Amino acid sequence: MLSPGARGDANPILLIDEDDVTAGHAASVGRVDPVQLYYLMSRGISQQEAERLVIHGFLSPVVNEIPIETVQNQLREVIEGKVY
Repeated sequence: MLSPGARGDANPILLIDEDDVTAGHAASVGRVDPVQLYYLMSRGISQQEAERLVIHGFLSPVVNEIPIETVQNQLREVIEGKVY
């Protein structure tokens, strides 16, 4: 949730045509943890940069799993555009 007017609607749907499948679905949406922001800001990092670091730290493991480097870079650019 990168802006005050942001909103998220989760509509999870699992369509499974097998009887022996175990599946799950989860989603999490929220603001950047104020404790993490406080920790970074108490070390001289601005709030904007602290938010950027937390967001990138959260998303980097997912982005790094994408096997195509150009897609990784495009996604990083989109994320960076949303953060600033």
